[in-house]
Amino acid sequence: MKHRSFHIACAFGFLLLQALPVAAGGAARVSRELIEETLQRAAGRSGRELAEEGLRKSTSEALERLVKQHGGDVLKVVEDGGLELLEGAARYGDEVIDIAKKASPTARRAFACDLPNLLPLVQRVGAESLELEARTPGLASKIYHAFGDDAGGFIAKNVPTQDVPRLLSYAEKADNSVTRDMLLEAYKKEGKSLFERVPPKLVVASGLTASMILGTHRMTAPASALGDAIRDNEKVAEKAVDAAGKALRSLMAGLCLLLGVVVLCILWRFRLLPWHARRCPPKSSGANSCVNPEPAVDSGMHDEKRC
Repeated sequence: MKHRSFHIACAFGFLLLQALPVAAGGAARVSRELIEETLQRAAGRSGRELAEEGLRKSTSEALERLVKQHGGDVLKVVEDGGLELLEGAARYGDEVIDIAKKASPTARRAFACDLPNLLPLVQRVGAESLELEARTPGLASKIYHAFGDDAGGFIAKNVPTQDVPRLLSYAEKADNSVTRDMLLEAYKKEGKSLFERVPPKLVVASGLTASMILGTHRMTAPASALGDAIRDNEKVAEKAVDAAGKALRSLMAGLCLLLGVVVLCILWRFRLLPWHARRCPPKSSGANSCVNPEPAVDSGMHDEKRC
């Protein structure tokens, strides 16, 4: 009985050992099929074809290596990013895959299309910058450069897509970094109505200054907001006061000039100007009053001369 059980166990083990290579071969075939399908989808997203055998083999081997290191999830990442993401991982390292895993499918594609420029940005501020790039292609790096890392992160998370290009265009016309900071603070309080209060044509023509933002904000927000801006930033306050003083002086000069013109018109209308007094009075009937009459000659004197 014991010998029979032993033989049965040996036979079962032998069959199991024979089946393992077959199962492993089947799993390998499935894995290769998935890799081939992923590469085809990635090539389609990139608008390319893997027609050459050498190129197909090299990309397949690169994807197999990534699967072994990062797991099966990398197949979806490469499919979303395209062949450019696979090539970027080979050039810049597996950090590219780690970053792409944290991004949305559209952000992965945006990352892959401009990887040399976006990789340093993502390494500095995080994957949220890729979401901004996906919403506004080509603008993420400019936004972070114009507003700084912290403000750029706020824009990436909170500003609607249609307002991002407007903010960037206004920031590029700002006269200094303080004005750009005030621009974002005003947008946080006013929203897109800020672009109506400060028209784009005005900004394009004359640039963006702190006094323009403060004037707009004073018309659209509570008066306490101006005090908050002055309290939070003394440099802004000094610049705003100087600009307001210049504007007030210009206004007073304009009013004085206007008042002078009005007074001159009134004096002209009522003929009260100095040269009006030297003009001749109106003509009397039948004689020209401007002709000096000859002096009267005494009749007695004429009589004497005749004698």
